[in-house]
Amino acid sequence: MKSGTIIGSLLLAIALLAMAFPANAAENDEAVANPDLKCLKCHSKSLKKSLEDGTKMSLHIDAAEFGESVHQVIGCTGCHRDVPKSKHPSRKPIASQRAFSVEANKNCQQCHEDHYALYKSSIHASLVEQGDTRAPVCSDCHSAHSIQSRAEFEPVNGEPCSKCHEDINEAFENSVHGKARSGGNQIRGKFVRAPSCPDCHQAHDIKAVADVDYLVPVCVDCHEVAKLAHEQWLPNAAMHMQAVGCAVCHAPQAELRVNLQLYDRVQRVPIKQGAGNVTVQKKLEEIDTDGDGLDSIELWKLMLHVDEKEPPNNIVLRGRLEVASGVDAHRLAASTEAIRSCENCHQGNAAAFQNVTISINRPDGRKETYKANSKVLNSPISVDSVGGFYAPGGTRIKILDILLVLAVVMGLAVPVGHYALGKYLRKRK
Repeated sequence: MKSGTIIGSLLLAIALLAMAFPANAAENDEAVANPDLKCLKCHSKSLKKSLEDGTKMSLHIDAAEFGESVHQVIGCTGCHRDVPKSKHPSRKPIASQRAFSVEANKNCQQCHEDHYALYKSSIHASLVEQGDTRAPVCSDCHSAHSIQSRAEFEPVNGEPCSKCHEDINEAFENSVHGKARSGGNQIRGKFVRAPSCPDCHQAHDIKAVADVDYLVPVCVDCHEVAKLAHEQWLPNAAMHMQAVGCAVCHAPQAELRVNLQLYDRVQRVPIKQGAGNVTVQKKLEEIDTDGDGLDSIELWKLMLHVDEKEPPNNIVLRGRLEVASGVDAHRLAASTEAIRSCENCHQGNAAAFQNVTISINRPDGRKETYKANSKVLNSPISVDSVGGFYAPGGTRIKILDILLVLAVVMGLAVPVGHYALGKYLRKRK
């Protein structure tokens, strides 16, 4: 009886093992078929890795979010090809979470080569290379493991741009464009979709505003009748739209300034700080010793020495009337609130012309701006320096206005005098 009990127990144990084996085999088969389950088995927990900078980086992955991501089809190893199979978790030291993100950013190039090339030419990539820890990499805008499809990705409420540009996003939300988006995303009835950040600034090849002459053309892309509409009431509308930014009149509460940008008139491009340029800051310290802003003579000296490769007469100052900050540039009001008064600019004590800056572009395209004395706009010494911004009543250089009047009078005097002399001679005969 005793031996029978032992034999029965052994048979029962064997049967249970036989029943358990297919279940374990099935689990193993599922893990082999879907290796992501192996990864998520650990990474769905609150794992953390100690970094060399003393912080800890979370290794947690939300399985549900990853399951809805467009990258779910390529799986974990689609991006993490460098993860060792035999020695995991890796003991390889990581300097910081930022260093890890910058290095992981290169993985996107494997599939998104075209977009990655656009990104590499952008101001964001330039700032990353300069070591700016706030400059975004791919995962900062698209996340790392819950990436939406292109059809579903919609930068609602300024996301992801507002992560860094919070003050600009707030200004945009209160603008005519932002209110149109929050009020149904339509303007001009049902025909035009209200713009969001990428519509004006692009999505990946984002350029510094000072690097390209695109501000007015971008506005005209949607407001295609703007030129025609301005020609109906604005004298010399073409010159105004070339030398005056749209926000100057369409953001009536904005602070304005005249910016004189160092410009190569032969190449027709803004001057950039580079190997051929002297360090402008160093030259300014030598010229503007009292630090009160460049006066007319100091500006003339700067123009002579700003670029050692270019003849001095190739460098000009291209003047633009613009808003003083990027925040103001996004505070666009409805067209009914736009400034239509000529006296706002064309009077001797106009506020905008009391705020004058000189700028040169950095290598990444951003402006390096320096204060100038407002008198540079009305000094005869500045005639050559600010010739690229001359307009009657614009520079406040009275001698230019007088010369223009004389030129007009002389131009009219020749045909009028010729006609009068001919008439007189005919009478004499």
